[in-house]
Amino acid sequence: MSLLNESTLDSSLQEDEEEDELELPSFMKDREPCSITEGMCVWCKFKKYPFWPALVKSVNHKNKKASIIFVDDLLLDKNKFRKGMCVSLRTLKPFDCEEREQYITTARETYHRAIDWCVALIDDYSIRIACGSFSGSLAEYCVDDISYPVRREFLQGPSRMTFPSNLLMLEEDNLDCQTGGPHCRRAPSKKLLPDRSRAARDKANEKLVQYIVKARGVEKHLQAIIAGRKASRWLAEFLHRSRFLKWVDTYLEDDAQLEVLVNYLQSVCESVQNTQLSVELDRIRFILDVLLPEAVIGAIAAVDNISLEKAEEKYMKGPVFSEREIEEFNRQIEKEVKMKTRSLGVQQH
Repeated sequence: MSLLNESTLDSSLQEDEEEDELELPSFMKDREPCSITEGMCVWCKFKKYPFWPALVKSVNHKNKKASIIFVDDLLLDKNKFRKGMCVSLRTLKPFDCEEREQYITTARETYHRAIDWCVALIDDYSIRIACGSFSGSLAEYCVDDISYPVRREFLQGPSRMTFPSNLLMLEEDNLDCQTGGPHCRRAPSKKLLPDRSRAARDKANEKLVQYIVKARGVEKHLQAIIAGRKASRWLAEFLHRSRFLKWVDTYLEDDAQLEVLVNYLQSVCESVQNTQLSVELDRIRFILDVLLPEAVIGAIAAVDNISLEKAEEKYMKGPVFSEREIEEFNRQIEKEVKMKTRSLGVQQH
């Protein structure tokens, strides 16, 4: 975060912070601020909301303030830049403090699964840091593959979880618009509707997954390939490839859909007896490089009612991105290049 953003945020939240300090529980008013450091996981008490897990971005001990970001669903988006929120050190307590269970119980009364998910995420992160299986910040852990087993609880839940920070942003937007503040989102001359391209692709891909997994529409075809009774261009390429690529084009963009499909393909693999394929082959690579494209192409042909040739052509082209998605991607690349250039410039000086 730039110094300009920090100073603007400090001034805009100064009044709120004074209000927060007046509303603090009595047991916190007379105690000294705890030892809070950058990168630390803490509990933060803000306004009317219960204590909530947060990550400390920076600390100003002279002014007894800290910049924090709340642990919520926005941490899952690695392309989204999070500004820190300036709070008093007296509103923070270490995540493993004695009152931890009390804070969880209180937050659970309103936010149910959301607080349990946040706590599970931080606990798993702490364990992996302690045993050395991961090194990095909590924000980096949240977008890394190693955290997916915990993150999928959010992705596969029956409904989207609500976090205090979500409601807080809505409150600030409404307040800005009422007072004509600098962050007021004034209505543009032409209403810009949300880009539903990704949602539309996920919905279409869900039909493919249902056809493959639920209807078992390509199961016999896959079993024949595994048993060696049917030829496959994907299998031929797999067997003659000198080295494997580090990335796999899965066609599916949704992690939950991909996990369901891969688990199903593993079960198909295990169901075939006396396979002519070598047992020494890497099963995961075989599933991703052979069975997955065969299954998806077969499903595209059946669901879209087109030939296998056209289905394969559609698979090879991959997802069709909208102009807004491409523009957003290009902006993100430009931003990362600028940040990298600045970093190199600082190191050289």
